[in-house]
Amino acid sequence: MKYASWTNDLRQSFLGEILKTASYTETISFAGGLPAQELFPNQELKECFNQVFEEDGPIALQYAEARGYEPLRQWIYDRINTRSKLKTTSEIIITTGSQQGLSLVAQTFLDPGDIVLVESPTYLGALQAFQGYRPRFVMVPCDEEGIIPEELAEILTKCQPKYLYVIPNYQNPTGRQLSLARRLEIIEIARRFNLLILEDNPYGELRFEGEALPDLRDLYENVIYLGSFSKILSPGLRVGFLVADQKTVSYIERAKEGVDLFSNNLTQRAVYKYITSRNFKEHILKLRKVYCERRDTMLQAFKDYLGSDVQVETPKGGLFIWAKILKTKDSLEFLNYAQAEKVIYVPGTFFYPDGRRSNEMRINYSCSSPEVIEEGIKRLGRAVERI
Repeated sequence: MKYASWTNDLRQSFLGEILKTASYTETISFAGGLPAQELFPNQELKECFNQVFEEDGPIALQYAEARGYEPLRQWIYDRINTRSKLKTTSEIIITTGSQQGLSLVAQTFLDPGDIVLVESPTYLGALQAFQGYRPRFVMVPCDEEGIIPEELAEILTKCQPKYLYVIPNYQNPTGRQLSLARRLEIIEIARRFNLLILEDNPYGELRFEGEALPDLRDLYENVIYLGSFSKILSPGLRVGFLVADQKTVSYIERAKEGVDLFSNNLTQRAVYKYITSRNFKEHILKLRKVYCERRDTMLQAFKDYLGSDVQVETPKGGLFIWAKILKTKDSLEFLNYAQAEKVIYVPGTFFYPDGRRSNEMRINYSCSSPEVIEEGIKRLGRAVERI
């Protein structure tokens, strides 16, 4: 068969092979970006689905409008409009997870060869979503506070990107939060260069400490904002949303109609039932508590079993720890030692568009019990001893 030329740029599905191996061995996996399934509100969601069937079954099973279930969009409008100055629910469209939002934005804005600015490192799934539209990725250097404004400004004097893709809260893969000072500086630069920002915020509700920082959308009008229920309810629901000006949403809507017509009508209604009739706030607080405890367990385990052989960043929320193994220069090669000890992670190379090798790794703590976390990091320590 003759495949599209962009498929030649796809990297071998090495990561998929890692995850597959872990699924049928005694390997402890810190590789997935998974929420804890034992925290899914199974019974409550079941009740909500049943309620939708009882009250609106035929309508819920019918075709629906591409923009999504209006009461759900109204709820999102009310929730984020405490910060952003939205004019109408017409600025919101429901997506099949925020991953679809990434793809629809790329489809709507990118021509082959267009430049997309991304954090260095950035979310692998975004790179995959954009890649089919043949952009040129330019990486913006970051530190522990996020994007370095001076570096962004320098890059913008040399190119005209279609947009900057950024995860400001508890970033995937680093867990970093873009500081308030950096947010303000980046917005000032964006205004100066009339830069479109694609803001992805799937982890914002998973805050462990401090006050919520303003979204970039709160500070700047030229932002497309993505949100999701995947990390706070369930990824299997596949319900996300996109917020933008009405003209942009109208183009996104047309693109979406060509992809899947509309996101699952039944599921949208069940999600709405849950967030309006169950104790959604209490559920979020429970997630924060459990994930914070698991983060702390992992940080302590790194101290106990790797000590000075590892450098870790402490996330203030989200699902991930970004770590550097100091006794190696290549975390992809080091994975062989880790697999021999039956523990896996995601090597840093997968989060860089240029595939650069480094000693960095993404470690997920959210979907493992404290006992499994401690055992897994102990195994990682034994792997370091093999070097």
